[in-house]
Amino acid sequence: MKDFSFQMPARIVFGEGKALALGALCRRLLPEGEARVLLVTGPRVSKEPYFAEIVGALERDGLHVTVFSDTRPEPTVSSVDKAAQMVRQSGAKLLIAVGGGSPIDCAKAMAALATNDGSIRDYLFGGCKTVKNAPLPLIAVPSTAGSGSEVTAASVVDDTERGVKLSLTHESLIPRFAVVDPLLQRGMPPAVTAATGMDALTHAVEAYVSVNASPMSDAYAEKCIELIGTHLRTAVGNGADCASRGGMAVAAVLGAAAFLNAGLGAVHGVSQSIGGAAHTSHGATNAVMLPVVMARNLPGSLAKFARIAALLGERTEGLSERDAAEKAVQAVKTLSADIGIPKRLSDLGVRRDMFDEIVRGTMGYRLLAVNPVRITEQDVYDFLEKAI
Repeated sequence: MKDFSFQMPARIVFGEGKALALGALCRRLLPEGEARVLLVTGPRVSKEPYFAEIVGALERDGLHVTVFSDTRPEPTVSSVDKAAQMVRQSGAKLLIAVGGGSPIDCAKAMAALATNDGSIRDYLFGGCKTVKNAPLPLIAVPSTAGSGSEVTAASVVDDTERGVKLSLTHESLIPRFAVVDPLLQRGMPPAVTAATGMDALTHAVEAYVSVNASPMSDAYAEKCIELIGTHLRTAVGNGADCASRGGMAVAAVLGAAAFLNAGLGAVHGVSQSIGGAAHTSHGATNAVMLPVVMARNLPGSLAKFARIAALLGERTEGLSERDAAEKAVQAVKTLSADIGIPKRLSDLGVRRDMFDEIVRGTMGYRLLAVNPVRITEQDVYDFLEKAI
């Protein structure tokens, strides 16, 4: 067995109603005598009745809450820099992010800029600065089940001026607590449930077949894939089903823990580049690209792809390893179709005249090296042609 290391530094608090008990966690992180917290969320979640209950519970616990709800999907450099000013103006000593991957990513960046000067662009991959001062502490309360940002070290930001999506990654950005409350996820629309669920599946599949995978990351990835195969269709079709919401909420955390340790691969390289060029939904883009890249990756990990097929409910008894592995690709296509994911990149607004830019961005993706097979520029062009 090869050497490996594994980290899971976020403390996870799971259960229905746990988002109404944030006050005690805040007190553990706030300096003595401080009560100012900044609650970061998005426009949709801020209108949910349960969100008002969360704010009310915090205030009853004696905390002074400032709400910042002006986050946007796929946060940009300019929006993050503007949001960081809100932290300084509020005087908050703790951030709470309530929302999907975008508000949580935005809150991570805000926490970093609260104690480190400059623009977030300076700290993105390839930038001129590193995080030297500890960010403000952060509690993440996910309202979606997909990004896993509540337990990871990355904040993904869209640099619209350069047309690229890049990440700030630093261990200090991992939220101190991840409070996973399925009740908060009941208001998630079906299309968001579908896209974020496929994002979680992509995390698990890519981490599972990564060259950096270990027995520990494999265990998290396998359980994530199994839970998604069991619960995603129901969560999309019946958002009030708390068992499926809970199953998907746990799956998102498991998938994120897997990729935090094992890395991602070509699917994320391509989809992140597509997002920078065409500003597409990250989850939906992953879903379109996942089976295309899986088919190319099969030779690099046949046994694991065969296992993925079984975890997604495919019958693989009596099949050759190759045939069983190919069923994994079809299983992902069927799942996407069942939950209404767009079939083609063109449905997401991607055009062929963007291909050169997307290929350049993909080849610069820092985790491409852990993909189970070597990816060339021609491979990426082929992926795009098959998916367009």
